[in-house]
Amino acid sequence: MPLLAGDIRFARSANMADVPEGGGPPSAQLLTSGRSNEIFPDISEETRTVGRVEIYSIFGVLRNADQAPLYGANVIIAQPPADPRVSVTMLTLKDPFATRKQIAQRIESGMTAGSEWNGYLLENHYETMKACQLLQRPGMPPPAVGKTYVLVYMEGQAGERYQRVRIKSVDTQTRTFTEVINGTLVDFQAQVSTCELFDALLYDFPGSPPTRFFARNAQKTMVRETVYYDGGLFYGASRLTAATQITDTWIQAESIYTQIVPNNRTEAVSVDQRPTARRTIVLAEAPRRVEVGITPHTQRIKVQEENLGLNYVIQCSPLPEPGTLLIDYWAQGQRYTIADDGAGKLTGWGGGSVSYLTGTVIVTLKALPDIGSLICMSHGTRTAYTSRAGQGAVVPRPEYCFVLGGDDEATASDRVVPGSFSIEYPSAGVVRTVSDDGTGKLTGAATGVLDYPSRTLLLRPTHMPDPGAVFQISCQFETLVTEIVGGALVPDAGGYINFGLAQQPAAGTLQLQWAVGRQVSASSGGNLTTTTATKSADATYIWKSAPQWVEPVATSGSGVNWPRSA
Repeated sequence: MPLLAGDIRFARSANMADVPEGGGPPSAQLLTSGRSNEIFPDISEETRTVGRVEIYSIFGVLRNADQAPLYGANVIIAQPPADPRVSVTMLTLKDPFATRKQIAQRIESGMTAGSEWNGYLLENHYETMKACQLLQRPGMPPPAVGKTYVLVYMEGQAGERYQRVRIKSVDTQTRTFTEVINGTLVDFQAQVSTCELFDALLYDFPGSPPTRFFARNAQKTMVRETVYYDGGLFYGASRLTAATQITDTWIQAESIYTQIVPNNRTEAVSVDQRPTARRTIVLAEAPRRVEVGITPHTQRIKVQEENLGLNYVIQCSPLPEPGTLLIDYWAQGQRYTIADDGAGKLTGWGGGSVSYLTGTVIVTLKALPDIGSLICMSHGTRTAYTSRAGQGAVVPRPEYCFVLGGDDEATASDRVVPGSFSIEYPSAGVVRTVSDDGTGKLTGAATGVLDYPSRTLLLRPTHMPDPGAVFQISCQFETLVTEIVGGALVPDAGGYINFGLAQQPAAGTLQLQWAVGRQVSASSGGNLTTTTATKSADATYIWKSAPQWVEPVATSGSGVNWPRSA
């Protein structure tokens, strides 16, 4: 009889419940293809919030009456769940009578129990506790943070209890214990590690009392180390990230990992964090905002049963700067922060006050802090820095003074055409432009003056030129007409000399130069030193004004009044 499409079916296990005894051998109840919720029930709101691992066992059966051998069959997950928070994974124990408990052990077997750890559980621990105490010989390595250990009670017996616990934090101390030996009190030291666990204990685990022999009671809980190895193959499905063909030998999938154990913890990375970065003080707002971190001074209070409460009094030393006080505490596994508002009032997840004159802090928490946690306080002072606003060096802007076109004789009679001058220079990678306004003043990215007849330029850039900057200058020259007025020019009674020019000068282009004579007479009532001064009746002094200039002053009726050559 040939094998038909409906001859291979899935059958339910004897117990289709997600309980330790669930699973078992196959039953005669067949699963209906395409029907929803035949294996897994709907996801509840609680499961979606906190996560859950559901394990169910099903079987593949052959419903064919002939005796032809079945050479094999494959089972795959053809499509992953549409919900990204849900994953489906398959594995086989090759045991048709396996229960849910055995399947869970196989899943956990990747972190299998190894040899007994070099310490034991100190005294009794109870369900829901998220901490445990372990006793060792002094000097032994304490339990490692992040490592998984196995607590086993009544190992191999009917009432066996075991649980994998992962260490979150460790506080190790050396304590002195006393034991009665033959009626005599004998002191001995032992190392006690108080370990915070990621997950609470699921059962009660009886511990052993302290003993100077550091030997665990044979009837009490054993602590075993874990050894990681690949415990088996798991099968799942992952979506492709790139299109592929049937002949391709490589494919790109979203991930090769699957979620087996739910985890509502996430990783958070913090880098370059400093205590001073939490609160800052503003020193200046102009010309730019300047902030500095406070000087960190910290204190902490260890919360124990004897000091558990809502009200605490703390003394700050040195005195706190207003607006720098922070108080952090833990309650029910959550961190809460209280800060001062700069006026002496504490705000946030608590209240109270702080005196900036005495350093006394009175704080009231909103919730009882966790026993074993710390209440941390940090504040700052101004002793770590000095505000030097306005004390910086006064650096004048750069100034340049030079003659355009050089001082050679060929161009000595040329002048700059008003309005034709422009100069460019780079500053901070940006090209800055300067031009003249036609009256000798510079506008744009610089201030200064330009004397058109002598081509002398005084330039004060408003931006600092880049290192190695080159000024790109563009201007037009025109030739000046030189006329020498001869003859006997005698000043009148008012000191004025009148003369005429051969042609009409252009406005703003007239420049006069003249020589003067000074007559020196004999001194009356004294004598000049013979080594530093001479007398001469015909001494002539000639002085050229460029390149030293002063700002021109406008006068009524005459345009711009330039410095006079003498």
